[in-house]
Amino acid sequence: MKVITFIMLLISTVLIAVPQAELIRIDALHDASEYEKELAQLEVLSVEYPEDVEILWRLAQVHFDIADQTEDEEVHKAHFYPGFEAAKKGVKIDPNSARANHWYATLIGKIGMLEGTKQKIINSYDVEEYGLKAIELDPAYDGSLHLLGRWHYELADLSWIERTVAKIVYETPPKASFEESVEFYKKAIEAKSDEVRHYLWIGKAFIKLKDYEKAKKYLQTATEMTPLDDADRLMQKEAAVLLKKLK
Repeated sequence: MKVITFIMLLISTVLIAVPQAELIRIDALHDASEYEKELAQLEVLSVEYPEDVEILWRLAQVHFDIADQTEDEEVHKAHFYPGFEAAKKGVKIDPNSARANHWYATLIGKIGMLEGTKQKIINSYDVEEYGLKAIELDPAYDGSLHLLGRWHYELADLSWIERTVAKIVYETPPKASFEESVEFYKKAIEAKSDEVRHYLWIGKAFIKLKDYEKAKKYLQTATEMTPLDDADRLMQKEAAVLLKKLK
């Protein structure tokens, strides 16, 4: 009886898997930065294929991308939380999905930053754990390499007051450094050399390390790249402001 039940479950899982053609169509929308259309179609597919991890991590991704187009905190709140829920469900269904782990780490980190210093510190442990798992599962994915770069950067950049809070939350706060941040950003650039985000943040890390010549080199590159969406344009604007301060 148990064998029959298992076989029926296996068959049903195969039958409800999202067709590859649907994923190709969704990815084409993503590549074209048609994020709102992508979200609408993914929400429809998530009803039809509620247990499909390929749909769930893409839902998490597109919620992040929509929020990333603006600095409006209300938009961030409207998308980071449902995006995280999709990633969390994806990890539960398939703990070995590199992308589900990546978006779980990314979005729990964003939520921590929304909710204040204490939650940022608490969530940082999950960011590291799930981010490292994502890299273990897919070492070539630039997004996860960048994520660990940001993890090191944000924690190394804690203020004295934030470090005091960290010591209250945990006896041993997470160890991080701008040097490690740079190493992860370099790996991210090696994996994907046309991503504005990597150049902006490695430039910012070099500023923290007071290596201003290297900072200028990377920030200049960021400003000269072809932007793919509003998020890129926002980052290029930030890079230009930083460059001006360094000259």
